[in-house]
Amino acid sequence: MKYYRYEFNLVLLNIVAVILFVFMIFITYFITGSINFIDSLRMIDIVYLILWMMLHELLHGVGFLTCGEAKIKDIYLGAAIEKGIFYCMCKKEISKKNILIALMFPFVFIGVVTYILGIVFSIKILILLSVFNISGAAGDLMMFLDIVRMPNNTKYIDLDSITGYTLLSKNDLKEVRTYSSYIAESGKYTDKIKPKDFTRIKISNISKIFIVIILLFAIISLF
Repeated sequence: MKYYRYEFNLVLLNIVAVILFVFMIFITYFITGSINFIDSLRMIDIVYLILWMMLHELLHGVGFLTCGEAKIKDIYLGAAIEKGIFYCMCKKEISKKNILIALMFPFVFIGVVTYILGIVFSIKILILLSVFNISGAAGDLMMFLDIVRMPNNTKYIDLDSITGYTLLSKNDLKEVRTYSSYIAESGKYTDKIKPKDFTRIKISNISKIFIVIILLFAIISLF
């Protein structure tokens, strides 16, 4: 069994996120004849967006648990807003099927489903949150397209990189071309290769400061 540590192509993912956002704006205008859901973005809405992003990661965690391969003790959450990242990691080996399900959970449930509900019931904040979630799921979608092409015996595990992931396989994964990420390291998978950072919930100091400032501004804006 060999391991392959992948790192994301962050420039490409940001480009795809922008394209998805513009596409969703166009779709919304085509359906409703208006994009007024972004006309009056309030400070409190930014708080909702942050909470929505946290929910996005929690749903990844639920996705990790769906096949029974991982337990709650294997799921780790964190935020590094200075890098534009909220993350959910699974510190246990899971199957290709399991990771594909986990990748799609937030996109489907608080992206596509909530967008449809927002359109049907004309709930502007729900449309706004869903559009941002769909565009923010660019990495999930690109990663899904890469992993779905991997051999079925491929397994997934998060080590300690918040901008990448690790795949395990008996096959040579270097032969499988990926678009959202590149192989940064590979080798024989042994017991010595394991997650080291086991902080259950890890929030960087900059992220803590940012969240406090946003919450203060949101509270002030209510008065």
